[in-house]
Amino acid sequence: MNYRRWMCLLLSTVLLVSLLPLGAQAAEEPPTVNATSVIVTDAYTGKVIYENNADEERAIASVTKIMTGYLACEGLSLDDERLDEVFTVSKHAADSDKDGTSLYLLADQQVTYEELLYGTMLRSGNDAAVALAEAICDGDEDAFVERMNEKAQELGMEHTHYSNSNGLIDEDNYSTARDLAILAREAMQNELFAKVVGTWYIELGPFQIENHNQLLQSMKGECLGIKTGFTTLAGSTFVSCAERDGSRFIVVTLNDNNQFDEHKALYEWAFRNYPANVLCSQGNTVTTLRIGTTEVPLIASQTLVAASAGDGEVVECQIRLPSRVSGAITQGSVAGTATYTLNGEVLGTVDLLYSTFVVN
Repeated sequence: MNYRRWMCLLLSTVLLVSLLPLGAQAAEEPPTVNATSVIVTDAYTGKVIYENNADEERAIASVTKIMTGYLACEGLSLDDERLDEVFTVSKHAADSDKDGTSLYLLADQQVTYEELLYGTMLRSGNDAAVALAEAICDGDEDAFVERMNEKAQELGMEHTHYSNSNGLIDEDNYSTARDLAILAREAMQNELFAKVVGTWYIELGPFQIENHNQLLQSMKGECLGIKTGFTTLAGSTFVSCAERDGSRFIVVTLNDNNQFDEHKALYEWAFRNYPANVLCSQGNTVTTLRIGTTEVPLIASQTLVAASAGDGEVVECQIRLPSRVSGAITQGSVAGTATYTLNGEVLGTVDLLYSTFVVN
């Protein structure tokens, strides 16, 4: 059994809170998969737990649309008014469904932003993706593709280049399993994006849209999304995200003719061998603060989890509290924050709440 050390920093002082036995490193070998490239990462930390050929630049087909959908969701809330904005489908967008999946849009058809977003991410409509790109960039898909490449660079996707918004065959449109895992982790933190890609079926206006991601049914309640793809150049491509008992992983396979079964097998392996560690639990005491002669428990405002760490890895919790407290303290008010880090990377921050009313 491996152990992971826990330390807390109170202001500028480092305090050892506890030494707890945590999840052991995986003892099992990962299942064999047929994918040319594969990677499994912890969705919370980005930690890679399995990879094979993850840096080979390959055609990626419609998982290209993950970037399209992510950019479409940037800055939008779940009920944003922009989702109802109406756009006119261009002839260029209507004609872009050749050799692939389609929402069957017509030139000059009136569609909403929401219809285009779901049509892109669920139906994988090539025409919807182009129309969405044009809606975002005033009718200029090329400008949108530039934005896609800028975002890829911003996220550190060093082996990715986009040449279109939908993933149709183009040797200049490529990525890697590792880069796609980076993008997926970032995209799934967007509430609107996560809601869209986690939807199995939706009716919007004249459209009845079903998701191509079969894991949403076969791993119902666990699979959270996100996108499939296929072209003769790329083969079958698939990026998915799933969670169980606090663990959340991202799996990417490129050129895999048995992707749904193999993603399920990789998840079962990951859940079994890399169980989540609870950094703090909502409502539980993280530390205490002395106010006068009273030691007041400070409780976590939410639960934070992270995947198991390896030998010698240290999780630190930096507690930030006021140096002086005056006046009455209201139960449930914010006292400070606790920030958890692993090897210098922030795993998450929670507010620390006063657990009781205190007259100071």
